[in-house]
Amino acid sequence: MSNGYTSPRDTYNDGVFRKTPGRERIIHWPSAEPVPIQKEVQLLMSGTLVRRGEFGPLCGSRAIEVDLECAELGIHFDQALSIRKQLMISKVLKGGSWKLKDEYTMKRIRKEFEQKQRPLLEISQRYDLPPVSIFRAIVAPRVLNAYPQFTCLDRTRPAGRIVQSIISETCPDQLKAFVSDWEVNELKIAKEFDMVGYSGSGNCTAAEEWERSIYAFLDDQKINYLTEETLKLYGYGDMGTPDCLLVDDLFIHGKLVKWIEFKCFYASGLKENSYFARKAVGRQVKKYGKSFGKSGAVILKNGFSTEISRRYPSTLFLDGGSLSSKNDFNL
Repeated sequence: MSNGYTSPRDTYNDGVFRKTPGRERIIHWPSAEPVPIQKEVQLLMSGTLVRRGEFGPLCGSRAIEVDLECAELGIHFDQALSIRKQLMISKVLKGGSWKLKDEYTMKRIRKEFEQKQRPLLEISQRYDLPPVSIFRAIVAPRVLNAYPQFTCLDRTRPAGRIVQSIISETCPDQLKAFVSDWEVNELKIAKEFDMVGYSGSGNCTAAEEWERSIYAFLDDQKINYLTEETLKLYGYGDMGTPDCLLVDDLFIHGKLVKWIEFKCFYASGLKENSYFARKAVGRQVKKYGKSFGKSGAVILKNGFSTEISRRYPSTLFLDGGSLSSKNDFNL
């Protein structure tokens, strides 16, 4: 027996963890109140969050503009940043991605970039598309033409990996083979102004630090649990694994919690962000509820909307801001 569960070796054959009676643990989570959906709507209607051709971090006067609007509405700045990023992603998915697949549009874009050497940021502004996504769409055909045996640009396939190595600038030989020095410089600039088409490594490090702070909190409370890595180690990855599966009978704010998922963003309740919410929250809540019981909890680094808790009443949503590390990031 291990940590209140029958050992993984004993339970691996039938594919189910059989819980034995565990300790009852009661804790109070230091969580802030959810943000009223009305405040999110007001922030959206103010028109300060998203501008045409803008896909990068807020800085200078734009950051001040959004911060002042947040102060007026009583919303934290980091929550507004998270809402903004989700809105930018939704904008590309709903109205922008088709442009990168349209042959006529891409022909014009390639001509502007390759022949006229128009800067990527100008093209991004004109077509309202993430600059790195534009660069990726320009480079991808070059790779396919050079390697006609490759037909798929999925990032797990050879052609896709080559394109990704060019974007990340990890392979000097591929850069030299497919892009000019001027284009490399344009790529570097584009990555500084694009948090939708390009994801650097800084956010991952901050997210990992925050997740470690949650585990440390649970350890301080002497709560027994199994991590996602442990579940996957014993073959439970296919069924979907939360960040934390509780061994003890844990009650948070009087509610029994069987599993916990960590999310490093703000869960927006805006209908404009419904796709993001369903994908990043709804699907996992449903999956974990089916596998481990509906009584779970989701801890969100930047908080959540009242609309989110209304949509998923069986799940306990908690604000994880009190455990955030000092190194915040633009989410």
